[in-house]
Amino acid sequence: MPRRRQRKTSWQPQDQRRLRIRAIRLDVPDARKLSRAFIGLALARAEAETLARAEAEARAATSTRSGGAADADPGNAEAGDDYV
Repeated sequence: MPRRRQRKTSWQPQDQRRLRIRAIRLDVPDARKLSRAFIGLALARAEAETLARAEAEARAATSTRSGGAADADPGNAEAGDDYV
């Protein structure tokens, strides 16, 4: 036989639960700090993309030197095959 659910002690009817949400107005954001943060993120992203591109080129160069076909890797954009 299933147990009956017990009501919580702080239970109140719906009409007595009137919630109000008020916004807290904060100071104006510091544009200089925000711009420095965005520039830092952009530089970090560009550096990561450059490193990834250099690694991909290095992998492509080593696979062609070792006798492997360049089009063996489906992720290689320089293979000439269009994977869409």
